[in-house]
Amino acid sequence: MAGIAASAGAMVQEAMAQEAPAAGVDLDLLERRWHKCVRQAFSGQPAGLATQAAQKAALAECKSLENQYVSAMLVAQAAEAEARRQGKPSIGARARGWATSLLSYVVDPVTSWIDAWRK
Repeated sequence: MAGIAASAGAMVQEAMAQEAPAAGVDLDLLERRWHKCVRQAFSGQPAGLATQAAQKAALAECKSLENQYVSAMLVAQAAEAEARRQGKPSIGARARGWATSLLSYVVDPVTSWIDAWRK
């Protein structure tokens, strides 16, 4: 049993290593492309087809885009988990830090100025 789990873990790590260049891929873009494909494929189904059958056909038609999105998301999650293990801030944490600094240096002074102007 442990041998199966170890080989499965090795296969996942190998797949992630092969997908490493996808770490720079924009997840939102991949998700939007997949959703757009599904919407277009669903709207192109024959009118008499049952809804569930049309949904299955649309998902099957866009399977490659779904696979790309899921693979890139798994790679990004693995990279964030590795960064957490190493004690480095993840991309999400750095983005939140940047947004917080933007709020404190730009939005807060402007809001204060507007509030002072209103009084």
